[in-house]
Amino acid sequence: MSYISKWFSETWQIFINELREVFHDSGVMIIFFFAGLVYPPLYNWIYSIGSVDEMPVAVVDLSQGSYSRRYLQKLDATRECELAYSCISLEEAQELMVSGKVHGIVLIPEDFDTRIVHAEQATVSTYADMSTFLYYKALTIGTNLVMLDEVHTIQTERYAASGFTGQDALQLVEPIQYDDTRLYNPNISFTMFFVYMCLFMILQQVMFYGSTTLAGTLREEGRSFARQIGGHGVGRIVLGRGAAYFLIFMFLGVYGAILVPWLFHMPIQASFWDTLILLAFFVADIILFSFTWSSAIAKRETVLVLLLFVSPIAVFLTGFTWPASNFSPFWKVISYVFPTTFGCRAYMTLSNTGSLSAIAPELWYMTIQTVVYYVLASVAMLVENKIITVRQKG
Repeated sequence: MSYISKWFSETWQIFINELREVFHDSGVMIIFFFAGLVYPPLYNWIYSIGSVDEMPVAVVDLSQGSYSRRYLQKLDATRECELAYSCISLEEAQELMVSGKVHGIVLIPEDFDTRIVHAEQATVSTYADMSTFLYYKALTIGTNLVMLDEVHTIQTERYAASGFTGQDALQLVEPIQYDDTRLYNPNISFTMFFVYMCLFMILQQVMFYGSTTLAGTLREEGRSFARQIGGHGVGRIVLGRGAAYFLIFMFLGVYGAILVPWLFHMPIQASFWDTLILLAFFVADIILFSFTWSSAIAKRETVLVLLLFVSPIAVFLTGFTWPASNFSPFWKVISYVFPTTFGCRAYMTLSNTGSLSAIAPELWYMTIQTVVYYVLASVAMLVENKIITVRQKG
């Protein structure tokens, strides 16, 4: 048998053996197929409504002046808010929120008009029902848009009172005129950035926790992947095992990132083949990422600790909760550890733009991660094999 034939034969044997280990471990099967198949439609269902329109709001106008009335009229005209109740006190508005009749409260203080007349800073207080983030988002966006428009109007009125009218007043208020056009997500839908992040995050976390659980189980039983080095090269072991997971997770990736969003009618602009290319890069990355870090897992239960510790950090580093441009140098370096840092951003960009060239930098970074983690996974296996050999001789 030639070397090439032997190489492929042994890689195939390792591939089959890894699939056998996965399908014979009930815990790993639950992680891979229960979590991998249930979580994507669950998140899509929970956040299927990406925005709230005409949210009922209670108003407490203690100022009762012309400026406060104009502010509330503009707020009622927004897409986000509907002024359903006018209350005489904050306590009355709170009772409406507790009963579920409104999901937000707008409180205008007594000195609102007085402060504006005297060219002082005036405030508006808002209270949102936090049973879902969408209520808070709708109330915040609506009140802020009206506030910006009111500032523009008040400035124009003051310049007009000073003798500047028409185009002269407009140029003083807004020297450079611009149009605010939101590309890809004009409704600021929560679904279009949160769910995209979740779908790829699920793939990484399921792969990581499933493979580390299996690694911990084998080591508890006195077995290890490193023992296979006896008659095989490290490359064959890593590639053979990786091919088994690649087969499983390409299936889960197509299901979670393509089929489920299509079933829920998510506005995805990317073609099937472009998304498949992205999945191939990302799945290879998360497999070798998991192989590398699973080398540090000695017990099955350790995975539960990692689940609580690693997941929030990985979500934070995608840039979902905090802009990546504002990361400190420390967190920027840490973000390079996780495949989801680039995978989630790439999936969101590709889904919104439909352009594979738009995610070229992310594909390049994931390729570098894959190569680095392949080397680290191979080195970790060699080190573990050396430790096992020394213990057996001792």
